Amino acid sequence: MTTVVAVDFGASSVRVCRVELTPAPRLEVVHRHEHAPVAGSATLRWDWDRLVAEMHRGLERALEAGPVASIGIDTWGVDYGLLDGRARLLEPPVSYRDARTAGYRALAERIGTRRLYEIAGLQLMPVNTIFQLASHDPDVMSRAARVLMLPELLVHELTGVVTAETTSAGTTGLVDLATGTWSGELIDAIGLAPSLFPEIRPATAAVGRWRGVPVHLVGGHDTASAVAAGAVAGAAFVSAGTWLLVGRERATPDTSPEAEAENFANEQGALGGIRFLRNVAGWWILEEMRRAWGGPPVEDLLEDAVTVGSGVPVADLRDGRFLAPLDMVAEYREAARLDPGAERRVVVRSVVESMAATVAATVAHLGPTREVRVFGGGSRSELLLDRLGARTGLPVTAGPVEATALGNALVQGVALGVYESLGDARASLAGALR
Repeated sequence: MTTVVAVDFGASSVRVCRVELTPAPRLEVVHRHEHAPVAGSATLRWDWDRLVAEMHRGLERALEAGPVASIGIDTWGVDYGLLDGRARLLEPPVSYRDARTAGYRALAERIGTRRLYEIAGLQLMPVNTIFQLASHDPDVMSRAARVLMLPELLVHELTGVVTAETTSAGTTGLVDLATGTWSGELIDAIGLAPSLFPEIRPATAAVGRWRGVPVHLVGGHDTASAVAAGAVAGAAFVSAGTWLLVGRERATPDTSPEAEAENFANEQGALGGIRFLRNVAGWWILEEMRRAWGGPPVEDLLEDAVTVGSGVPVADLRDGRFLAPLDMVAEYREAARLDPGAERRVVVRSVVESMAATVAATVAHLGPTREVRVFGGGSRSELLLDRLGARTGLPVTAGPVEATALGNALVQGVALGVYESLGDARASLAGALR
């Protein structure tokens, strides 16, 4: 039996999972911690010390349950930490939802949006690391010796190794798609030194040990790990969580003017290929509404929403207004042009219909597809799956809820030689889920 530990940091929860890879993949969540950016100061930051402590707590529990062969870490993309010359973290990482990148378009236009897309191939969004770094406090940046993306910042916490990984580096907007290396042109455009950025290494690379257990790079960007486990050949996919990542796998990037006009991202796959996708505001909207409403269970909200007909107004969830509004309920009501007196269940039904409608509009630009595969926490919603089928006119199938942790584990399995390839790993997972 081969067992690995998948550390999966989502933007709203941390999960540490033991995953038995043999004889067939079986996942157990041994630790879970809900979290959110910490407000109360001029800059919106992550509670990093707490998050690191929760990772260690989860790892301790995972090892108490029995021996493991490897550890892999994934997190959300685009955010980073700065290390000084003695490899110490200078400050808690800033959240991508902070408002400091509000003027990102001016920088994009100075570089040239077409040139930026030709090189990096990413969706133009204020959260992209290139815009975050350009907006970072120059006094702090002057003391930085290294920029580490969050998965590799956690790897450094465990092993002391300073590195970068293909998929997490790919979320920065600073990697040249043609070479897979840091773009000197784009780094220079934001006035930084190339020495800040570590060598990019591929998933499956061994990067030290923690408590004697090998640590391997995986698809450090959580979407890369989720797609590794959840995607199906020939199908569109929806990685359904805080964001809805809507796309399909491709062998090569598409940086055509048409792809740029639709604002699609070309993101590196965990073990090769391209995830051609677009970010759509997802369950974050409902989570923010729940917070404003005092935290009613999401299951209850969705159950009430089923009693509302589908003919409710919808909003385009590709609109940047949903990134970090002060009042999500008011922002959404205005965007969807809902009646001011609309009941809560009508608002929730409208949100789900908007998710389905926006996903359907995005899928329509992906080319012919035989089905839509939905995975991640949001795939639990039968209402969303039903409305996606109605809006797309395609069969909709649900993949694993814990797709990210499973994909993380499958890549570790490739690193350990348990699987020959990602295809082999996916086949074992498909068998286990039947």
